[in-house]
Amino acid sequence: MGKFNYTNRVELFWDIDDDQRDVFIAVSSLEREFYIMLNLNLILKKIRKNHPKLNEQTTKIYCEIYRGAFRKEVQLGTLKEPYHDSYSGNNFQVDDRIVRTLDEIDVNRVSFRIIITNTNNQILASSNSIRPFFIGKKEEIKTIKQNKELPLFATKISDEIQHPWDVGFENDTDKSKMIPVIYFNAKLDIASECETDDRLTVVIFSYAFKELLRRCLLLSDVDENKHIQEFLKFAEQANTNLKVEEIQQQIASTNENEEIYSPEIELFIDNAVAKYLEQFQLLKKYENARQNLNIQSEE
Repeated sequence: MGKFNYTNRVELFWDIDDDQRDVFIAVSSLEREFYIMLNLNLILKKIRKNHPKLNEQTTKIYCEIYRGAFRKEVQLGTLKEPYHDSYSGNNFQVDDRIVRTLDEIDVNRVSFRIIITNTNNQILASSNSIRPFFIGKKEEIKTIKQNKELPLFATKISDEIQHPWDVGFENDTDKSKMIPVIYFNAKLDIASECETDDRLTVVIFSYAFKELLRRCLLLSDVDENKHIQEFLKFAEQANTNLKVEEIQQQIASTNENEEIYSPEIELFIDNAVAKYLEQFQLLKKYENARQNLNIQSEE
């Protein structure tokens, strides 16, 4: 971007919790890429209030990626011809013009900022720091969009876990902000293995889904937690004979030292897992990977 004049900059802040947000950014821990969608109508509407003579052809868009002292800039074209991914009719389309790799940066701690400039080196607009949605693979963006842009759970590479992978909650000291997470052991690089091995992805993600759902059902005082509620909503939609509220009532009536188990609850969890696997076509990917392995063995 070079040196720009920040004088008279228009302060435009994009709220990532707004249903009508100007920018949506997701980061894949497995594919080590970011995906970005821009609502150009909203962006232009805001900028034109302060810059009625705006030249869309020469006004450039930049995505600033940073983590600590590391800083990287990716150009996203101009307001006339922007580079951004799109979601329409249950179809997610990536823009091949975007240099989206995050190989140089810790994907679990990355932040973003959008900057819009003119030919006079003036910052016309800039966003606040944007924390992205964390996903496993880009196909999960469909679910985020279908479920009010909330992923069922996040993935995170961790230096702290001892096992190859584990599950748990981020922000576990605040029940209103807890986020279900699959943790991957950083030293063993299991996340990269999942990226290239669909069989491993199915095994880990299906088991992790079951365990995280089970823990979410056991939680109390999480009515205000949108992440937990969307997870439970997804599971309930996969079932017809049992509701989340009924399960929680059953759990509440169980003695503290009594093991919580019932065929109904297990069936509820299994149905939810089946819907998850079907939605992301993970079983199909598993079968394709197994067939490819058999072909290679025969050769």
